[in-house]
Amino acid sequence: MTIRHQGQQYRPRMAFLQKIEALVKDMQNPDTGVKMQNQKVLVTSVPHAMTGSDVLQWIAQRLWISNLEAQNLGNFIVKYGYIYPLQDPRNLVLKPDNSLYRFQTPYFWPTQQWPAEDTDYAIYLAKRNIKKKGILEEYEKENYNFLNKKINYKWDFVIMQAKEQYKTGKERNKADRYALDCQEKAYWLVHRCPPGMNNVLDYGLDRVTNPNEVQVNQLSFPVYTLAALEYSEEQKAVILTPAGPLLPRRPPCARPSRRGARGRCHVGSVGNISPRLTERPLFSWVDLPGGQRVERT
Repeated sequence: MTIRHQGQQYRPRMAFLQKIEALVKDMQNPDTGVKMQNQKVLVTSVPHAMTGSDVLQWIAQRLWISNLEAQNLGNFIVKYGYIYPLQDPRNLVLKPDNSLYRFQTPYFWPTQQWPAEDTDYAIYLAKRNIKKKGILEEYEKENYNFLNKKINYKWDFVIMQAKEQYKTGKERNKADRYALDCQEKAYWLVHRCPPGMNNVLDYGLDRVTNPNEVQVNQLSFPVYTLAALEYSEEQKAVILTPAGPLLPRRPPCARPSRRGARGRCHVGSVGNISPRLTERPLFSWVDLPGGQRVERT
């Protein structure tokens, strides 16, 4: 279900993600949300961190659901990238213990529909390559070499951007730098997941129409049924009442009448109450027994 720019705004799951985002906003409420405070990770104090047990407890109390349902919903929130782990960034699961998590910035939320382009991913890998001095994971090395061949015509731009971002990151304090690194890594784990992980953003074939749109342009024609046949005692005739709106003009009849060129539609007699209702949608007169002809009112 990868959120890309090829018609992803026409995906029904966008409504589901908007409900998740409304819940995440409630979780960040300073008064009624999840308790956040400075937490120490290794030797770094990370601000606005929370534990997995606090998140699960808040979800269960807020939605009045069981702990198992809260655990499943918490895993969804982490897998879609709304909350990212600080201690084990690759494991996108909400642990019911003292593991530390942080909220992802709304700029990287899936509903923003920012396309995860190859150039941005190449800059991220090049920056990690500079920071780790060439020590990348196997799938990252494969993607790095593949992108080097694919966009080789602008690889100098990729390296220049990676060096500038790495230089800017070193000017930040240690806590912010650690939090931003985990945030960026969590974003690319969701949008460019490593082999073996379930890609929750994979949506299949592209769509060019909105499945949520209910507007259907159809022509309305009068429909005659047996329930629309009424017998008038005063006129001694069968009156046809259309069940739908009348057309602005009556189409010419397929069988012209003997009364002139205006063309009347033959319906049948009262004794035979099953007229040919499928030939033409409008009728002007009916025949009575004895050869009498009565105009419609």
